[in-house]
Amino acid sequence: MTVYHIVLFKLKPSATKEQVSELKDAANSMVGQIPGWSNPKSLTKMEVGPPLESTASRAKGFDYGLIAVLEKPEDVKVYAEHPVHQKYVVLTARCV
Repeated sequence: MTVYHIVLFKLKPSATKEQVSELKDAANSMVGQIPGWSNPKSLTKMEVGPPLESTASRAKGFDYGLIAVLEKPEDVKVYAEHPVHQKYVVLTARCV
């Protein structure tokens, strides 16, 4: 069963365009690096970006979103604990 891990971010007012771009690049770079229980590349896709302008009024203050597509529920734990993801968590702390 495919898992869609969704994370919403509220960016700090001090977050620069460069930092936000770095967040996006770092998220996309995780694809193919994080193994799962039975597949060496469980994180199969990553989508990152701001809300659509037409729906931003319903974003409830969230400025950015991330959708990580994983192969199965057991892979979420592997993803969360993987060193590549942990580096991303540290990176996001500067901006959110």
